[in-house]
Amino acid sequence: MSVYVMSDIHGLYDRYMKMLEKISLKEEDTLFILGDVIDRGNDGIPILLDMMQRENVIPFLGNHEWMMLAYLEGLRTQYSWLSDYSGGAVTLRQFSELDEERQNAIYEYLRYETALVRMIEVGGKEYMLSHAGFTYEREDWDTGSLNDLNVCCDLVFGSGPFSILNIPSLPAESPLTYIVGHLETGRLAGGTPGRVYAKNFSNGMSLIDIDTGCEYGEEGVLSCLCLDRKQIYRL
Repeated sequence: MSVYVMSDIHGLYDRYMKMLEKISLKEEDTLFILGDVIDRGNDGIPILLDMMQRENVIPFLGNHEWMMLAYLEGLRTQYSWLSDYSGGAVTLRQFSELDEERQNAIYEYLRYETALVRMIEVGGKEYMLSHAGFTYEREDWDTGSLNDLNVCCDLVFGSGPFSILNIPSLPAESPLTYIVGHLETGRLAGGTPGRVYAKNFSNGMSLIDIDTGCEYGEEGVLSCLCLDRKQIYRL
């Protein structure tokens, strides 16, 4: 049994499927997908529909899924989600072409079956997984447990007290590795485009960013971590 982590697929269904083939995902394995599987690329909805059929895939809410949910719930995100930068128009078009039953299934999946934070232990090492930020409490958070979507907004955007920039100032305690996506690794100080970013801090905490720019198509990379084997897969 292996534990994998992937993030920020951004609608590139073919690359997603090739990665599942490359890692030889088995039913006894677990794959955590840290959000932003939709928008910008052309096939975010097919990725969601595939994930929904896999019991061993744990979905997370990313900021792009948050914008989609907020749009469907009537919050004022139409401009931000449907803008050229966010790329939600292609996702909305695909979603609108589905029958009502599948539309409802996707909404329920995103609203009530996605994770915001997961604490896991692999090989005696503790990890906190989320799309963009971190929490001070070492406990699981689920989207469905929050009645107001605005409560999780800052977390999925990595803003305010949830920002990963605050990790180095945490008080020293038992070591913890935070794994996020969201921020393309080339934008981090010292980060290299297309490469997983990892940094250890003096307080015993560590950060791994796995958003290696899959959204850039041929110029970007989709990365997948195997935590038990400490291996990085790249496409």
